[in-house]
Amino acid sequence: MGDKGKILFGLSVFVILVTFPFWSRLAAAGDSDGSRPELEYPADATACVEDTPYMTVNHMNLLNEWRDDLVRDGNPEYISSTGETYLKSLTKTCLDCHENRDDFCTSCHDYADVQPTCWECHTTKGGGA
Repeated sequence: MGDKGKILFGLSVFVILVTFPFWSRLAAAGDSDGSRPELEYPADATACVEDTPYMTVNHMNLLNEWRDDLVRDGNPEYISSTGETYLKSLTKTCLDCHENRDDFCTSCHDYADVQPTCWECHTTKGGGA
């Protein structure tokens, strides 16, 4: 029983080391003042494919589903929760409204400290990556 303190200390150090990447990433994410970036929404657009709260949380899942449905299953149409039909295309649907990638996409991805892989295949208008 004399090693109980050493075991607890060792387990504590182990847990801290294993969870450090999660805590450091959480602490480093976002702006230093903690404010979310202000997004420029398209002036002429009436609605997105889904409402803003849904898109804020789920846009990456939606784009992954679109990729799988279109590329793997050949289904090019998305029917939104409002019944509207959209083409499953990052460049022809999303970027038609959100055409300034730096102001819209990159500002949030930088804030969230994520590196999306969209731009490995897709380009923005004018051919820029």
